[in-house]
Amino acid sequence: MQLDLQLGEAVQGSVVISERNLMLVFQVNCPGCLSRALPMLSKISEANEQLNCFALSTAFENFNLNNAKTTEALLKHGDLTLHSKRYFAQLGQQRLPYQFELPVIMDWFMPAQSASKLSESIIDVFDEERLSDVVKQNIKNHLAQRLVPMSQMGRTFLNNDFQGTPTWVYFDKNLTIIDSWFGHKDISWIQAVLDK
Repeated sequence: MQLDLQLGEAVQGSVVISERNLMLVFQVNCPGCLSRALPMLSKISEANEQLNCFALSTAFENFNLNNAKTTEALLKHGDLTLHSKRYFAQLGQQRLPYQFELPVIMDWFMPAQSASKLSESIIDVFDEERLSDVVKQNIKNHLAQRLVPMSQMGRTFLNNDFQGTPTWVYFDKNLTIIDSWFGHKDISWIQAVLDK
């Protein structure tokens, strides 16, 4: 299976796809991503010199909290958002308690005006003279409910039909997926996948 990798702007470092790559897909407003997945990616990277490890910051919800601005604030200043802030506050920490050093790239996002243009284009396909204004408005409303959220999602996340975050993808230089999984696995389980 091929990985549809749509990289946006680099927030920290840069990525060059190599023979063996491990990508962690995460959201800033994901306590599990910040408390377990990012530190685990760092440990895996330290233990596997020939493995290219990087993180892809994406969004499939809470678009105002999962974006380039909050990703940069997280990495540079340890700033946390809603759910992540609550989680770490329970541990007595007001900021991210570690420095994440690996490359972090933003997922690619459709420009905001594209969803609106797409909706209008779909309406234009219909024979407008045969549709009443009420029907046209209902179609527009339905499209707005479906397309606008989809347009705000990260394209790599959406195009690969990932389940959520954290999502891990182990792939080769041709973007062929060797293995992928959703959620948390023990580090020994991950190492066994990488050693195959």
